[in-house]
Amino acid sequence: MEVVLDFNFKLDKKIVINTLKSYCETITDEEISSIYEALLPVLYESVQPTGIFNIDIKGKDFTFDVINDFDHIVYCIVTIGDKITEKVNEFFSYAKMKEAMVLDAMATSYLFEISSQLFDHIYEKVKILGLGLSHRIAPGDGEIPLWYQKNILDALDSKNFLGIYVNEDFMLTSLRSLAYIYGADEHKPLSAVDHDCSRCSNKGFCSMKKY
Repeated sequence: MEVVLDFNFKLDKKIVINTLKSYCETITDEEISSIYEALLPVLYESVQPTGIFNIDIKGKDFTFDVINDFDHIVYCIVTIGDKITEKVNEFFSYAKMKEAMVLDAMATSYLFEISSQLFDHIYEKVKILGLGLSHRIAPGDGEIPLWYQKNILDALDSKNFLGIYVNEDFMLTSLRSLAYIYGADEHKPLSAVDHDCSRCSNKGFCSMKKY
């Protein structure tokens, strides 16, 4: 198992603006930009980015077709911690709705950014091992069921290591976290594509899609 803590603090303002505009038309681009700049220090001080991944032989618990011709699974989890969620809720509690929504979108964007940075670490690792790599596969996105999140967290011992587990609805108990997998196999090409948006069931309304 490998733990990654050295994430760069990077954020794309355009993605944050597009995310907010997709569900809130009452905030102008200028307002978002101004609030974004003011809240960057808040985000920086509140996030605790951590990524964990482990490459293992595909077990009998994985019975889905998406990587049936891969021999290995790369189990992954990324989190930015719960402190930022508390900060967002604090803005909501003080009726600072615009600040809360902007900070929420910033946190979501940063979470996906660190998942992309974790992919760079995974890519280098499997390259050294001589393994090919599939695109990212996330529970609940249509290729594997949501309940498989528990298997990922169990494989990474995230309850003991990060205090993150799944509730009775198989949702992660830390809102600012993602659990997902890749297939890996020595007979497959090493793809440099992390997330294949064309395969995602959320592509019709996702503001962060890559195409």
